[in-house]
Amino acid sequence: MEQKNDDIKMYELRLGQMNERMQDIEEELELKSGENNRLRNQVADLEKSVMDLYGSRKGEGSIHVELNNMKADNEKLIMLLKETSDYQDL
Repeated sequence: MEQKNDDIKMYELRLGQMNERMQDIEEELELKSGENNRLRNQVADLEKSVMDLYGSRKGEGSIHVELNNMKADNEKLIMLLKETSDYQDL
């Protein structure tokens, strides 16, 4: 009987230790989750800053020049395609 009481006390002590460890792990997980969210927000902010910077560097004039160049390239490609037998009807 005394052995059973000793075993019960040992199991209760072990259970208490495991509960403390579980609480420590849960607190650490909560901290890591907060850090993860903070880093995600920081990445989103940096991505927005990069896009804003890219947009400001391109400028309206640059976009129009690029668009006109693309239109000219497309016209040249259409002319080349018209010279082929498959795409004469373009």
